[in-house]
Amino acid sequence: MPTQLDARLQALLPVVRGLAEMLGPECEVVLHDVRRLPHSIVAIENGAVTGRSIGDVPTDRMLRSLRSTDGQDVRLYVSSHEGKILKSLAVTLRDEDGEPYGLLGINHDISELVQAQRVLAGLTSVGRSAGSAPEAGEIFAGDIRDVVSGMVTQILSEMGKNASAMSREEKMEVVKRLEERGAFLVKRSAEQVAEALDLSRYTIFAYLKEIRHAESAPAVAASAARQARSRDSGEDGA
Repeated sequence: MPTQLDARLQALLPVVRGLAEMLGPECEVVLHDVRRLPHSIVAIENGAVTGRSIGDVPTDRMLRSLRSTDGQDVRLYVSSHEGKILKSLAVTLRDEDGEPYGLLGINHDISELVQAQRVLAGLTSVGRSAGSAPEAGEIFAGDIRDVVSGMVTQILSEMGKNASAMSREEKMEVVKRLEERGAFLVKRSAEQVAEALDLSRYTIFAYLKEIRHAESAPAVAASAARQARSRDSGEDGA
């Protein structure tokens, strides 16, 4: 076994220390010297993550990486150790002939992060539809005009349109969506919408009349049909 550390690995010792200081105590940084197999670890910081120290042996994954010929010298993966969840990076170090001479490994204990992620997922889930995205677009404001303005902005964004470039039909669609969302329950909202869509207040009222008539037409027709059936039934009974 070599007694002196390879100069190329010697140059990486400050990198090992620097990475460990930057990433914190839950992150183990380890340097392997292939020539020293099986006792390949020549530098390690925060070894408590895996319980290893200088002179210890490589993992099975490291050995597979050294034997691999698929050209993937940088590997990112998740594994476990004694109940810990580790996110790991293994970088195979090769010489000019492509032969491996070392390996730089980083093993980050993300167990607490995973647990926190689960807690947050539970807190942000809604009712029984856990994991579903919350309904987007609720607008909190101190002035009702800001609420209406926000509704208009949302609809324009949904349609991917700018009010100045909209056709009559598109502007009517904006008014229809605002009507469905209750915007016109707010006093004087028609004036605000008219200003946003570059229309007159009377045009907004005309659009609303047309929209409401179209919505009520099926109900009127259904009511007329029921009355006709009722009359027919009465005549049959006579």
